[in-house]
Amino acid sequence: MDQYRIICLKEMMSEIVNTYPELIPLLYSQQNDVFETNQIELLFSPMSLGKEKLLQIIQKREDYTYYHGIHQLLNPITEEKISIVMNEYDIEVTESDEKHVVFDMIKAFSKNFYMIKT
Repeated sequence: MDQYRIICLKEMMSEIVNTYPELIPLLYSQQNDVFETNQIELLFSPMSLGKEKLLQIIQKREDYTYYHGIHQLLNPITEEKISIVMNEYDIEVTESDEKHVVFDMIKAFSKNFYMIKT
């Protein structure tokens, strides 16, 4: 199983990432207190636009299902399964293969989307 998060960088951060790509996983963390929440709000953009566009794509697929906050794609032939959980500042993806299908779909919308392996 391959797990990763998709985040959206603010414009000022995308320039820094080009120089220091290993910095983003260090700065992005779960929001457990006020400091971490403020840090996330300053450096990363909410995923509202990305989530909306991604939903438009995946809901048209025949293998799409939704149950209790989890969006799933299940290929009946290959039995590859993709689970997607959408949060305010990230999209959590679990794939049975390491193809990064969801990230490939969403990165076409903006250069500011970034993938963090978990």
